[in-house]
Amino acid sequence: MQVAGNGARAGYSIRVASRLTGLSSDTLRMWERRYGFPKPERNPAGVRVYSQEHVERLMLVARTLKAGYRAGEVVTRSRDELSELLASTASTGLKTGASPSSVDSLMLRLERDDLPGLIVELKQSIATLGAKRFLVEVCAPLVERVGEAWAVRDLEIRHEHMLSAALSTQLRLLHSSYEGTMRDPVVVLATLPGEQHALGMEMAALYLALSGATPRMLGTDCPPDQIVTAARRAHAKAVGISVSASAKLDLVNEDLEWLLGESDDDLRVWVGGKRAKSVAVIHPRLDRVSSWEDLENSLERLR
Repeated sequence: MQVAGNGARAGYSIRVASRLTGLSSDTLRMWERRYGFPKPERNPAGVRVYSQEHVERLMLVARTLKAGYRAGEVVTRSRDELSELLASTASTGLKTGASPSSVDSLMLRLERDDLPGLIVELKQSIATLGAKRFLVEVCAPLVERVGEAWAVRDLEIRHEHMLSAALSTQLRLLHSSYEGTMRDPVVVLATLPGEQHALGMEMAALYLALSGATPRMLGTDCPPDQIVTAARRAHAKAVGISVSASAKLDLVNEDLEWLLGESDDDLRVWVGGKRAKSVAVIHPRLDRVSSWEDLENSLERLR
């Protein structure tokens, strides 16, 4: 839930901050009164607005509480102090000072069907690394590993679905801070008809928001004519199309040709996802976005 507006900085509502950190709304209010942290801004309606920095520091505080510290010992500490404190402390059975973002550790949680432990580790990674590093260093490699493991039957379909749901929840919570804001350029994100995989699109949306752009997600299974219309209505400079490993390339190529032919002459079309490099369409307005570096370069070209 995005609550900022009319000059207030974008941020998280107390409900979303509570869900991200695992700390109750009552606890956050009590700490504000007792310790002076977190001290959120207020929007014109008087609603608390928590920043990304607030949430990341609160996640570290929550980990120290699980490690046995008292609130009075840790709430007022800085992020660096909390990180140093956790470097020598075990939290929820993990060596938090080593690598809370270990893809191997997350894979082990998944293999054991340990969904609560998986979610805890994902939140720890976000708190330790920040949203963008989490995307690049943890989220994308983890999705890649799970896909490879499923292909050779080391994991089952339930594991892939479990991870997708857990990651999607975290990505949407992080992205909620930017919903409703308008920053140039606008990029419409969608998948073509028959494509139901949304996780890659959600990762790209968060990365774009963190990079100062405005992603507009249309969702999965979207007809090309609706994508073109949405891009025009949003005054978008680019459309991003996600193509998963299960995509039917002949249909993808056909839809992309139509989209490029019917869209405005200044609209860029980005093709990303597992099979982006296999797309046969060649067009001066089409960019293949197969890495975070490609995404950064494509975004820079728009500016």
